[in-house]
Parts: sequence; C-alpha cells; structure tokens
Amino acid sequence: MDHSQHMGHANADGIEKMHDFGESAHCRTHMLFTWDSKDLCIVFDWWHIRNSIGFFVSLLVVLVLSLGYEYIRAINAAVDSDAEILPGPSGSKKDDKPAYLSRPRSTIFRAAFYALQVLYSFFLMLVFMTYNGWIMLAVVGGAFAGHLLWSSRFNRSSRGMMCH
Repeated sequence: MDHSQHMGHANADGIEKMHDFGESAHCRTHMLFTWDSKDLCIVFDWWHIRNSIGFFVSLLVVLVLSLGYEYIRAINAAVDSDAEILPGPSGSKKDDKPAYLSRPRSTIFRAAFYALQVLYSFFLMLVFMTYNGWIMLAVVGGAFAGHLLWSSRFNRSSRGMMCH
C-alpha cells in the first residue's frame, strides 16, 4: 500500500517531513531534541525558517511572545487581586474600583482573561515542542526576563505551573 501521498512521514532520524507543494524545501518537524534550524517550522507551515536571518527573527519573536505571556500573567494577577477586595453585595467596602471589575461583569471578564492566558500558554507549549534547543532557550529566556520585569505584580496564587 503506497502512503507516500499523505502529509507527514517520519524518517529514521525522527524527522517528520511536511510537503510544501511548490516549494523546494520542506518543513522538518523534529521528534527528538536538536540544535538544527535548517527548514524548521514553528507551529504553522507558514512559519518556515529557511535561513539564518529568519531563524534569528524567529528567536526574537518567540522571546517576545514568551515575555508577553509573563505580562499577561502579571495583569491577570493584578485583576484577581483587585477583584478580591471588591465591595460585597452589601456595599460595605469602598466602591472606587474600575468599572471592568464591577460584578457580575468582573466574573465574565476574569474568566475570559484567564481563558486567554490558557490559550497563550498552550501556544507556547507547542512552540517549545519544536524540540529545537534554541527555540526552547528563547521561550525560557522570555519567561525569565518577563518574570524579572513583572514579578512584583504576582501574588502566590498566580505563580502556579503553566504549560511553559
């Protein structure tokens, strides 16, 4: 049975080759850890690294994405800490919080923001799963820098383990 027309065939090196249909170079998806960046694709087939400039730009993009994730976590922690001191139904506490934290909108806003954070973390997990050491270092470097920049906004409950 000939399966050569299906997309994604792994070879003996643990590399899955994706067909580009019209381009000479193929995406190479590694299933084992590597430092090789030749024909690396990150998450999408259009994020295909073909040269060293593209690889360097992709490293910067991944670093900024990871940095941005830490910023989202910091904002989420700040929103959660603001929501904890909102006035109760009796209105016993000060009522000078931003409008986006008013109940019941606060619950919907916080849930949507949390869902965005989860989506973001899963995306970074997929980026990390390229198994490319340089890409992994960019994810970790962005997380490190982001935590240094915004760690003062984290409370203990927001430092839980995420997908990266």
